Amino acid sequence: RFLKHQCNAQLKRRAQEIQEELEMDKGILSRLLEREEEEQQRQSARRERAVADAAWMKQVLEEQLQLEKEREEELQTLFREEARKVWEKREEEWEREKRARDRLMNEVLAGRERQIQEKMELNRRAQEDSIKHREQLIKELEEAKELTRREKEQEEELKVARRQELEAQLTERLSQQREEQQQRQREEEEEESSAWQRC
Repeated sequence: RFLKHQCNAQLKRRAQEIQEELEMDKGILSRLLEREEEEQQRQSARRERAVADAAWMKQVLEEQLQLEKEREEELQTLFREEARKVWEKREEEWEREKRARDRLMNEVLAGRERQIQEKMELNRRAQEDSIKHREQLIKELEEAKELTRREKEQEEELKVARRQELEAQLTERLSQQREEQQQRQREEEEEESSAWQRC
């Protein structure tokens, strides 16, 4: 009875270890699946494929977890002699399943890594395009400022030329008026002089 109890305890402990490993892998995939689902609306067909792969892998783990629970219940009903044989067989099954599970996990995680690298590359290209676009806008702004400056200079030159022209016209007009006034004054003086001579 003691050996049977000890063997059953070892079987139970080993089954629990396997279940813990499955739970851990399931947790990793659950978190991965949650992140993928949040971005699903923005993702490409390849990302949707990754979500499907992760969901399928999670389902596989859930089925294996349920199977392990059923196996654990089954082991409790076996006799000591049968339990030893089942233990050896179960170890082989666990090892095969673990290798297959590791391969699937590696494929899923490798696919996720590729997606991350692709996203980083897309972000890098987008940043480069943004920088080029910003530089082009700055160049266009500088050209517009230079054009405005030249237009203001031309406008100022036209104002100065117009003002000088008006000043020249005014000076000429004043000079002409002074000359006309002096001419009238000379004529008046000559008339007065002639009048005095006649008297």
